[in-house]
Formats: sequence, structure tokens, C-alpha cells
Amino acid sequence: MKVALISDIHAKLPALDAVLNHARQQDVEVIWNLGDFIGYGAEPDQVVRRLRKENVLSIVGNFDTWILKFPKKSAQW
Repeated sequence: MKVALISDIHAKLPALDAVLNHARQQDVEVIWNLGDFIGYGAEPDQVVRRLRKENVLSIVGNFDTWILKFPKKSAQW
């Protein structure tokens, strides 16, 4: 089984598209995302939708966890 490991996408859709296209060319059967798929870049929603569309199995990265806690900290900021 060919597995592609990706990580640290940080909401950069063009880079994700390039990596997914390359994975397809390599006949990858499954893609695993090791986290940090949101943050920094301009397209977090589109990245999440694309990962879902491609059935990419993802784990939560440290930056993803930090963003998920944002509403709890917003009063402090």
C-alpha cells in the first residue's frame, strides 16, 4: 500500500493542491495528514473542505489545537 504523509499545510490551498496532484501521479492509495492544516494561510475553509473531499485522514496538530481553544481565550485578548 502506498501512503502519502502530509503535514503543516497551514491553510495554503495552492500548495495542498500541488501535493495532492503529485500523490495521485504516484498512485498513492491513502493520504494521512499529520496536522497543522489551518493557520497562517488565507484559505483555511477551502483546505478543510479539500481534505474532506479527498478523504484524507487527519490528526490535530499543535496549531490546530491552539486555534480550537481561541474562543475560550478571546476574552483575555
